[in-house]
Amino acid sequence: MATTEKSLAASEIARETIKQIAVRRVEPTPENYTQIYFEIAGKPVKDDAANAIRKALKQLPHDTLEQTNWINRWEKLLKQDSWQGLVELLTESMQQQLNHSTKWPNALRTLLQGWDDKRGGLDASKKREMFERVLINFGDDDSLSDKLLAMANNWLPADVRAAGLPTFELPSVAQAVESADVANSVPAVTVNAVGLPDDVQQFHGAFTLLQTLLKQTLHLGLIPRLEGYPDLQSEAVALQGSAERAKKLKEWEVLAKSLKALLMRVEMIGAKEDDVRTDILQLLHLLLENIGELVTEDSWLSGQIYAVQSIISGPLDRAKLKVAEKSLKEVIYKQGLVKHSLIEARNSFKTLIGTFIDKLKYMGEASEQYSGKIEAYAQQLSQTDDLIKINELVDQLMRDTYAMQTDILRSRDDILVQQKEASGTQQRIDKLQDELTQLSEVVRIDQLTGVLNRRGMDEAFNTEIARFQRGGEPLSVALLDIDNFKLLNDQHGHAAGDSALKHLATVIKRTVRPTDIVTRMGGEEFVVLLPNTFLEEAVVTMSRLQRALTKEYFLGNNQKMLITFSAGVALFQKADDMSSILLRADQAMYLAKKTGKNRVMTEIDLRKNASI
Repeated sequence: MATTEKSLAASEIARETIKQIAVRRVEPTPENYTQIYFEIAGKPVKDDAANAIRKALKQLPHDTLEQTNWINRWEKLLKQDSWQGLVELLTESMQQQLNHSTKWPNALRTLLQGWDDKRGGLDASKKREMFERVLINFGDDDSLSDKLLAMANNWLPADVRAAGLPTFELPSVAQAVESADVANSVPAVTVNAVGLPDDVQQFHGAFTLLQTLLKQTLHLGLIPRLEGYPDLQSEAVALQGSAERAKKLKEWEVLAKSLKALLMRVEMIGAKEDDVRTDILQLLHLLLENIGELVTEDSWLSGQIYAVQSIISGPLDRAKLKVAEKSLKEVIYKQGLVKHSLIEARNSFKTLIGTFIDKLKYMGEASEQYSGKIEAYAQQLSQTDDLIKINELVDQLMRDTYAMQTDILRSRDDILVQQKEASGTQQRIDKLQDELTQLSEVVRIDQLTGVLNRRGMDEAFNTEIARFQRGGEPLSVALLDIDNFKLLNDQHGHAAGDSALKHLATVIKRTVRPTDIVTRMGGEEFVVLLPNTFLEEAVVTMSRLQRALTKEYFLGNNQKMLITFSAGVALFQKADDMSSILLRADQAMYLAKKTGKNRVMTEIDLRKNASI
């Protein structure tokens, strides 16, 4: 009777279970039926083998590639909903466990044998180094015994090595990376992975490469840059050691956090160093300005000072610094030769002047002696009437007069020769001074475009302003700026930008008059001084230049390119100086940019635009 009631209860539960599956609209699978059945019966759901295995797999460690690969194979087996591969997986796992229990004795036995063997060509220090490398790389790896066995077997001579062991080799990727630092490179060993998928092997290789790159970045890039900061350098060295030992994900997370904190502190130091560099450059500017005020008479030295000022005024670029250094060295060398010759010529001239003065002094002394003799002869003549005595006095007077005449003629010839030498020396001094001036002119020329640079522009402005003040002739100034120059640099590189600047300078020089002065004010901006030119004529000249520029291509990175420019033109007034007229021209140029580019605007357009 109890059995019947129990059976009825079970059948009722089964009917209710089927009803709930329909009501809940769940798939009528054995798993869902079992879960609802036990729910209605008020009993705990019993896990089947598959669910139990899935839960267990989630609790297993995933620290190594071998562990992850083993778990993935189990999960793949469960997803297939088939136990066909279970026997193979269990057999492989059992065999690996059995092999593991026998590998360590073999590995240690072979390690001792290889360590004591002297025939392999490796000394004890080399073997110790390789042994430490294996422990560092595979100390937490289940395949450590395989690695040690392969390494120790490789120490033995070929005729006594055990056959069938994993191969032992130096990975080419590790060699390529670690050859950058011989001091820190230790031979790495790899044992061919068995049973690992290709993507897992590739991931392991990429991970090893990135780990090595991180160590080399710290050792070669960061640590040397922290000289003078011992605390940060010690921290970087410690991070390098951590990068060598890190294997688990948590260790890498700690390493990444520490590295980020270190880099933030290094960034703060970099900002402070930038401030220090800026202060040093400002101090150098002041020093050069001071020296420039002291050597205003030496134009050749002023030119060199201006060259250095031009370099440190813009962004510091190593290539430009090298080019400027080479050019400045050549100028300094030539100026040194000329300066030396000039000093020698001046010393020679001083010697000639000194000799000339000595001659004059000698002539003066001789003249005084002669005058004294004349007075003595005159006194003696006044005191005697003896004709014979008078004849003797006259003979002595004639001899002294002849000697005096001879001395005067000789001194005259010497003075004429010295005068000629002095004239030649003066000409040589003038020539050498001209050479110094010409060498100084080198720093007035922009090395890239061949037109005047900012210093040359300043001097040209001073000359033209002085001419305007003397004669009142009109002077127009045009300021040109290449359109979209930054975009050209970003898309095609700085080499193309340099080609554009040279191309524009060439077209300008070919288009304007010989009396017009072309200068590069800086960057992509050019200034053209047009003497004896009114505003309307200057606009016509700039428009003609724009048309000429649009007809000519230039090569940038082996590509044909076309550029345009916007220009602002202003007319020099009595109250103007260089800054004021350049300001008006610059404002007119920006108005041309604003209204569409490739245009020419004047200060008149500025006033019209301001009144709108």
